[in-house]
Amino acid sequence: MSDESENFFEKNMERLQEIVSAMESVDLPLEKGMALYREGVKCSRFCREQLEKAKHEIAVMQDGEMWKFTAPDDGADPHAQ
Repeated sequence: MSDESENFFEKNMERLQEIVSAMESVDLPLEKGMALYREGVKCSRFCREQLEKAKHEIAVMQDGEMWKFTAPDDGADPHAQ
């Protein structure tokens, strides 16, 4: 990811958090709520696409071997085989 797209990613994530907070904490008129929802979907879609691109780039750098990004939920060592 380039610095510019990372910066844009961060801004979209921040905006998405603001939208979620506004929708959770304020009694919004329907039209305003729908406008925020639409904007949130756009931010979410952009961030998801950027994460998928980063995931693909990592896979390419690892010669096609995909790393597992899931955290262990049993306290086990994530590097143990």
